[in-house]
Amino acid sequence: MTMKIGANSQIIQEISNGPLQAGEVDLIELSMKHSGILNETIDYDRLEEIYSLNTSFSIHAPCTGYRYPGTSIDFGLRDERNFRVMEDVFQIASYLDAEYVIVHGDKVNGDHRGSFLNLIYNLTHLSKMAEEYSLTLLLENLHNKNGFERMGIKPMELLQIIRLVNRDNLKIVFDVGHGNLTANQHNFDILEFFDYLSPYIYHMHIHDNIGIPAFMGPGYGDQHLPIGHGNIDFNRIFRRIKETKTKNLVLELKTNSREDAMKSIGILKDFRDGELRKNAFKDSGFIAVKEIGDGIVDLDTPLEAEAIKI
Repeated sequence: MTMKIGANSQIIQEISNGPLQAGEVDLIELSMKHSGILNETIDYDRLEEIYSLNTSFSIHAPCTGYRYPGTSIDFGLRDERNFRVMEDVFQIASYLDAEYVIVHGDKVNGDHRGSFLNLIYNLTHLSKMAEEYSLTLLLENLHNKNGFERMGIKPMELLQIIRLVNRDNLKIVFDVGHGNLTANQHNFDILEFFDYLSPYIYHMHIHDNIGIPAFMGPGYGDQHLPIGHGNIDFNRIFRRIKETKTKNLVLELKTNSREDAMKSIGILKDFRDGELRKNAFKDSGFIAVKEIGDGIVDLDTPLEAEAIKI
């Protein structure tokens, strides 16, 4: 099966007035946060409108802090609302013929051990529910933010979750941007995500950042930059993707720039087609980040990536 190149619905013109048109990607990752489908109930008129785009979809489920309180999800708690909301999400996925639903482990509520056990409980039951819809759940790696601890941020922790739930239809979506922030904050190599999780990575979120947590100041954190606009070494990332079972590479940007979005989509398509060349990142704005003391960083001159051997 050919790997699909997709984009988050936030940058799709027909859904969120973004810079890309639906037909310019193979797949749209439909966010319940931005699509307007799931409010307190399913908006079937909006769902049919999105279905008419006649493309492939993956679904990103709501999570903690979702703007509609009645459809917010918190897997750190044992709450029947988690299952009611996810039943709606699975129905939406089924309507759109989606194969994958992305979920977050999300935040720790008080006791870490209790929250972790609740997460295992929720994912075990949700995997069984998803199986009834012929869906695969994808657990996304996160990063700590907003002053609270989250579950599912480190590679070994994610591996433990997968093994404890022990369901064939629970896999991993590796978010490269989140991985960069976590690896820098906890001082390990981002490639450890592949070392531990390659057999379970079925889907990837692609975006860039400079690896500095948001608490360091405005403009840092989970920036969702185009490929090459941060300090992630995508040479190393692309080399390792080939060893996974990744079905979809989804570009997740927060931009109104059509040029930036199209350049990143072009890089992903070239990678998929085996045509990525030495100058893939040239003039893309890739920056070197150097710590110069007291948490201050210096953004150096653009770098040109080495050839990617695939």
